[in-house]
Amino acid sequence: MKKTAMVMSKFWILCIGWYLVGCDGQTEPSEINLQSEYPNTLDLSGIPANPKDRSVYSFSDLGAWHSYSLSGKPSGGFAGPFLMTDENGLWASKQLVTLQLSLGDRALDWASAKMVNSQYFPGRLIQTYLLDGITITQKLIFISNRSTLVQFQIESNGKQPKVVTSLKTSTWLPDWKFSVEDSQLLLQSDSSKTKVVLTFDQLASGSIVSNSFMGQEQQFDLNPSFPVKINYVQSAYFTEEERTKDQLTVDKALVNPTWALANNQKRWNEYLGKTLTKMDGATIDSVYQTVAVKSLNTLINNWRSAAGELKHDGLFPSYAYRGFHGFWAWDSWKHSVGLADIVPQLAKDQILTMYDYQDLDGMIADCIFRDTLIEKHNWRDTKPPLSGWAIAKVFEATGDTVFIQELYPKLKKYHQWWYDFRDHDQNGLCEYGSTDGTRVAAAWESGMDNAVRFDEATMLTNEGGGYSLDQESVDLNAYLYAEKLYLAELAQVLGQSGDSERYEQEAKELANQIKEKYFDAETGFFFDVMLDGKVIEVFGPEGWIPLWAGLASEEQAGAVLKRIMDAAKFNTKVPLPTLDASHPKFNPKNGYWRGPVWLDQVYFAIRGLEKYGYQEEADELKMKLFNNAQGLMADGPIRENYHPITGEGLNAKHFSWSAAHLLMLIRE
Repeated sequence: MKKTAMVMSKFWILCIGWYLVGCDGQTEPSEINLQSEYPNTLDLSGIPANPKDRSVYSFSDLGAWHSYSLSGKPSGGFAGPFLMTDENGLWASKQLVTLQLSLGDRALDWASAKMVNSQYFPGRLIQTYLLDGITITQKLIFISNRSTLVQFQIESNGKQPKVVTSLKTSTWLPDWKFSVEDSQLLLQSDSSKTKVVLTFDQLASGSIVSNSFMGQEQQFDLNPSFPVKINYVQSAYFTEEERTKDQLTVDKALVNPTWALANNQKRWNEYLGKTLTKMDGATIDSVYQTVAVKSLNTLINNWRSAAGELKHDGLFPSYAYRGFHGFWAWDSWKHSVGLADIVPQLAKDQILTMYDYQDLDGMIADCIFRDTLIEKHNWRDTKPPLSGWAIAKVFEATGDTVFIQELYPKLKKYHQWWYDFRDHDQNGLCEYGSTDGTRVAAAWESGMDNAVRFDEATMLTNEGGGYSLDQESVDLNAYLYAEKLYLAELAQVLGQSGDSERYEQEAKELANQIKEKYFDAETGFFFDVMLDGKVIEVFGPEGWIPLWAGLASEEQAGAVLKRIMDAAKFNTKVPLPTLDASHPKFNPKNGYWRGPVWLDQVYFAIRGLEKYGYQEEADELKMKLFNNAQGLMADGPIRENYHPITGEGLNAKHFSWSAAHLLMLIRE
């Protein structure tokens, strides 16, 4: 059945608004400067084959829950949107909105167009085509955490008949339907909380036929001196309240798209200026600049704004991986450090969103999600104690004492939680564990889910509550040592000298325990130890965490260095695997934490070596990483981990904590 409707101003998943201009009388913002100097650091082009296609990667910004791709071939729009709202991600359409063109009575075929450029710049997508003597430039930017501005610019290369334009909107999701309501074209489903919206600022009529909407044709004279511009806004909303809050920004962008484009350029040039500057103020080496920008782009593409049960903004581990559409504690601390002086408010929010889920005992959930009807928050375990590091680094970057005042008592409580619920024999040395008594959750708590060092571990019930593995982990206690020093620093800032002195003394005592109990002089490495005193002689990254924490003696650090630089163990093609390469259980292809190279552990090793003056060795390892990790120096996605022998990228693509640690390696 065909429906005809008068549509004025606004539409819903995507709020698409359009604004037709013969000439807006304003000059476009310059596309020079940093934003235009780093095109296509990631390959974000392609048309999805089906709603769940994970082979096409996309761009988003400002924490939006939807994203887009370059079409990869001449077409009347951008691919998408990809909605990160239902079923861990769905493409609403191959191309939700398509520009239809005619010259006079003759319809133009996009298949006949010549592509001039198709580029993903930091913060924007641009496609330019030549078609029958006219140039069509398409731009896409995000103007808020719910809305996207798209602009078509049509220029004549000579005398042409009138150009006729219309926007066709279509979806391939069978249970999503278009409807007209209060001057809005809505795309929505009874099974989803998300609404996609198209908003027109001029009166327009159109027809709904099945799963598509054909907008009214508009006719323009083509003048080489005055290009025709069509602007519309696409928005994805969860609630009516979000839409109302966003409407002023949508209206302003449609009335003045030049403002929106200029604001986007200004914001991204600020991001890039910080990204390309080392922490000491020097410009980063040219060889690393593209990787640094790619890392920033990866992080921003994974940025999600507060929604549902997520009370603050944060980052997905990877929007491109089905199981990673939530916030994880360990990941969050790393993201925050990587972004602390680049996007400081996001770095703060990433910490706050996890502390929103701190229980009365002080524990922080392992992972949290927007909609618990889709995914449940995980309280079976927490993650290693690195939030003190993150909070201290954010303070170092911002000097925000209000932020510290809010988080300091919460951090103290979380720090003490380890000693209350994860120290089975109350000797001041903690173990990983779980709340449900399962060994699998206890291994998750380490962050190294299936590490060989846990193969023989069993569970113990703690008197104070909770469960522990029957082994003390050197990395856990080294992290706690570092956190005591960060707590001491923060206490000093807040004028709590008593706390500061206490944490410094505790750190000193803990360092002595770790050096004495976990370092094996014969092998020259730090190992986990069973509660019965048996040393777990498995060489893994936990053995260099004492160097990162700065607690190892000079002699111990020198011994660990020899193991790290041994080509038979850790100095592989891509260096620093998560298991000694000579171990019989070394399985980098399918082992997850039994051999692949994880970039957080690479960072901890390199920073540890630098702390002890081994700069030459640290630089050698860093160069091997950048030169040999597949696609890192080109437009390949940043991977969750890498094969240490072949360099192949492994597991999730567009992985946030890898990107965060690359920025740290480049900028510190």
